[in-house]
Amino acid sequence: MPRPQPYDRYEDPTRPDDDQTSWDTPLGLVALYAPTQAVPYYRIVWGNPQEGTTVGRYFDRGWAKALVREQLIVAGATPRTEQPVSVGIDYWLSPERPKPRGSWGESHTKTMTYYAERYFRPVFGTTRHLDLRRSHVQQAVNLAPTESEGRNVRRAARSLIGALRQGDYLLENQVIDLATVWWHGVRIVKVTDQSDGRVDFVPRSKRPTHTEVRALRESMARRRRRGTKGWRALAVELAAYSGVRRGELAVLDDTTVSSDGRIRVQWRLETIGGPHLALPKGNKRRWTTYPQITPTGFPLADAIAERLDEIAREKAAGTNPRGLLFPSERGTWLLGSNFHRDVFEPAALYAGWPFVEEVKPWGIGKTRRQRTWALTWHSLRHTFVTWQLEDLHQPPSRVATLAGHESAEFTLARYVSGTTDDITDSLAALGWRTDEAEVPAQLTGHREPVTPQTSFIAS
Repeated sequence: MPRPQPYDRYEDPTRPDDDQTSWDTPLGLVALYAPTQAVPYYRIVWGNPQEGTTVGRYFDRGWAKALVREQLIVAGATPRTEQPVSVGIDYWLSPERPKPRGSWGESHTKTMTYYAERYFRPVFGTTRHLDLRRSHVQQAVNLAPTESEGRNVRRAARSLIGALRQGDYLLENQVIDLATVWWHGVRIVKVTDQSDGRVDFVPRSKRPTHTEVRALRESMARRRRRGTKGWRALAVELAAYSGVRRGELAVLDDTTVSSDGRIRVQWRLETIGGPHLALPKGNKRRWTTYPQITPTGFPLADAIAERLDEIAREKAAGTNPRGLLFPSERGTWLLGSNFHRDVFEPAALYAGWPFVEEVKPWGIGKTRRQRTWALTWHSLRHTFVTWQLEDLHQPPSRVATLAGHESAEFTLARYVSGTTDDITDSLAALGWRTDEAEVPAQLTGHREPVTPQTSFIAS
């Protein structure tokens, strides 16, 4: 870099006509020093220990900055207020920061970290704390895709501002009023069919029939890519007729599954941040049940009793120390990605479950072929709820308890109250013919039986 030109006081018409080489601000908190041969710029110095910075080659600009610095010192400026807001965000997310209601839970910590990385850091992460204003928070809130998400971002911002004050990252008189900060994004009007509510209705096409469950179970027993996992067929039937989610299924052990038809769902497998136990969805621990013989003709009770005997032998041999019903090859938790690739997909292909093969972007200038399944492993849970409601005629309140739903109303809205179910009954009540030949498939919500030869795209 070129060396700066030597300072010439006669080229600075704003400098006072005296021989002073330094000037103190009115309160004496900041000193302005004249340029020298070594440093041809005005400098301001303040604090103890001293801090300083150059402020240009003209006296009036340097003096103005000295007065501003004195005002900041009076307002409580510290080295922390000079740091970028990213430092304060790290302090906000730190588990060691004292919090008024105790430490954050795991789920809340993940959510606040997401808001920090998605909204706060991109907008004002590089801004100095003392320069943070209400407008910065407004920009972050406006990045939210929906109004409800904007409200959540605003709540997180309020928590962040409180933490910055707690850590002395803001000036004493630095007001950041969020009372008028609201989401100003574009509202998208969504056109919905009649009876569509906030709870998504599960159409019949997303609920595996008993025949499809049997096909998957039989293919599980035949298609084994590694090992001799006889429990894979059991896993299909248990998921379809007990309502246990995949993450909950992965941690079931010989202490939570009883041979008298009961299952205690206490934990699920969480993989974010490394595999570990977490509470079930909605933090709801529950009891659920399973039949002795499933609607597919599978002797589920006998299979579970046999599996519990196998677990006792595996624990004695040290190959399954946790006593898991469905362990990995190494006797540990079977992760979701491995389960989908190694267990579900080969069996679903062999069973002829429907899918669409798509070409999707993969990296820069690359693509890959990917299967999108019309029915997934989670769809077996829909079979359970439908079986309980329609075949066993169980009350919705009981089904909601077994499935871990938040309420019976949720169960009804998800599985009973959709327009695709109501239209056929309404036509029948009015005397119309409701056989498949007369009623369009899109009205009934039912799909024709499919076969592997005609229903799927070959891989």
